Order: sequence, then structure tokens, then C-alpha cells
Amino acid sequence: MIEAALVCRNGVLVPHSPEDARRLADIEPDVVLRAKITAPRKQRSYQQLKLWWACCRTVADNTDDPNWNTPEKVSEQIKLALRFIRSYMVAPDGTVHIVTRSVSFGELGHMEACNFFDQSWPIMAEKIGVSVDDLLAETYENVRMKSLIEETT
Repeated sequence: MIEAALVCRNGVLVPHSPEDARRLADIEPDVVLRAKITAPRKQRSYQQLKLWWACCRTVADNTDDPNWNTPEKVSEQIKLALRFIRSYMVAPDGTVHIVTRSVSFGELGHMEACNFFDQSWPIMAEKIGVSVDDLLAETYENVRMKSLIEETT
């Protein structure tokens, strides 16, 4: 499965960024594709969402904690810390099952996303013992290096 952000220009879907274009480059010409397209209800920042996941990766790469060692686990830990919960259920044995909310474009409006991400940065930074500014700077550098590597391969 290929996931990429697209923009509609004059009725034609085009890649949103050079990174998205690279993701789509391996698709053979004239191949019929099936796609499910989700448009945000309110304009959301694609770059902000990319930064969120890149920060999750930075935290995961800089901790030995098995509960935080993948971007997905970091995401879930942040959602739990911020009580970003869709539902929960208590099983007969007393076990609590929690389902966190999604940060996807289809589920979260722009202002709510901004508030959520702004509250997330300090939790992530504290987890790896750096300032928010250092977390963001390291993440931007990691993204820049990854982009340079992808351009040369």
C-alpha cells in the first residue's frame, strides 16, 4: 500500500510534496489504481502531521523503554497521557480496555490538532531528557537527512 498526500489542481490529483512524488514514482504508467481519498473537514497542516510522526520516531529512537520504542507506541503513550480517548470498557475481570482517538485528517480538526500537538511536544521532550526546542531541532535534522538520502537512492 502506498500512502501519499495529494492536491487537486484543475481536476487532477498531483503529489503534495517531492517526498509524495517519490512515493508514487514506482507506479507503472496507465495502471488502474483503487484509492480511498480522505479530505480534511477543515484545512490541516500536512507538514504538522509529518512533524508529529517524525517526533514520535525521534523519541522511539532515543529511548530504551519498551513501552516507547516505536513511533506507534510513542503515539499511544502521548494519547494516554493527554487522555485523548475515544472509548473504554471494563472487562468482568476488572481489566480496562482503552481505545485512543486518531490524529488523522479525517478525525481531527485543525485547531484541535494544533492544541493536541502543542501539548505533546513537552511530554516527548521530557521522555528523552531534552528541551522541546532540541527535540524539534533534532527531528528537523533527521527529516532533512532522510530526505537527502532518499534523493540519492
